[in-house]
Amino acid sequence: MSLALQQAYFAIGVSRPNPPVGAVVVSKGIVVGRGFTQAPGLAHAEVMAIKDAGSKAYDADLWVTLEPCCHYGRTPPCTQAICEAGIRRVFYSHPDPNPAVRSKSKEILEAAGIEVFDGILSEETNRFYEAYDYFVRNQRPFVEVKVAQTQDGFIAGKNRERLIITGEEANLWTNRLRSISDAILIGGGTLEADDPLLSLRGLEGNSPERIVLVGKRPLFSHYRIFHEGKKPIIYSEVPQEEIEKMAEVHLLKGSGFLNHWTQILNDLSRKGMHRLLVEAGSQLSKLIIDAQVYNRFHVWISPKRIGEGLPWALKIEMDPSEKDQHISFINQKLNRK
Repeated sequence: MSLALQQAYFAIGVSRPNPPVGAVVVSKGIVVGRGFTQAPGLAHAEVMAIKDAGSKAYDADLWVTLEPCCHYGRTPPCTQAICEAGIRRVFYSHPDPNPAVRSKSKEILEAAGIEVFDGILSEETNRFYEAYDYFVRNQRPFVEVKVAQTQDGFIAGKNRERLIITGEEANLWTNRLRSISDAILIGGGTLEADDPLLSLRGLEGNSPERIVLVGKRPLFSHYRIFHEGKKPIIYSEVPQEEIEKMAEVHLLKGSGFLNHWTQILNDLSRKGMHRLLVEAGSQLSKLIIDAQVYNRFHVWISPKRIGEGLPWALKIEMDPSEKDQHISFINQKLNRK
């Protein structure tokens, strides 16, 4: 199942609005086929892995991260492909929240004489699919926000200069969260201060879509985000003439942060994006907290103290520690849906 989950990472950003799924076929203890879900209208992970295995799929085991589909959509049901391939046993980890699928696939496969086991490696896949589960229920992206602060509550230096606040553990954690996100959003202030690429570093998988929310701030073409990787998405209250050919620019309509945020989430919903990661600066974090438009908020707290600098919306007090500490809090109102 760990191998199947590794395959699923390659489907992020490719399969949407379908969930990212990975699968492996195992025959006599040997992996003989691997696959992940392709773009909409193309093969799902189970079919890709069975094709990769070829004739070795007969009487073999199929391991898949999400409950196989059992209904006709853009493609035939995966349960049909599984039965036709002669698979002996199916192991899946996470139940599909889609009512057209949930628990029905198991019944179909067992009726065909295939043994079915579920819940394997569920802790890992519950985290991996929580955004997909939320999207199915609400047709909205799951929003996670991340902030790093010093022990005394600052996120940047006195004159907004960039600080290296957290160490390797926190940076690796952030990179892993990026790797399961469809998109990552920053504010214009973060773009100016840090000039980030917002890409994966040292992890397999696809980098998330990159989004910058700039308000009335004019953007210039020298930032690295316009020269490396796929064109970023820019949300702006004013035209951005200098970078209009280097980015996908959307003009924000109406007034006020909540209207603008709703427009962004509506756009991402239409694109089938399940998880939005926000790496927020001082102003953006305050707007998000005041409007209560997040699902989960992460705060990394460094043992460093700088005395003065740029504070953010909150100041989290914790016992002094020699290492970075992580806390998170959930917006219960959104997560009850």
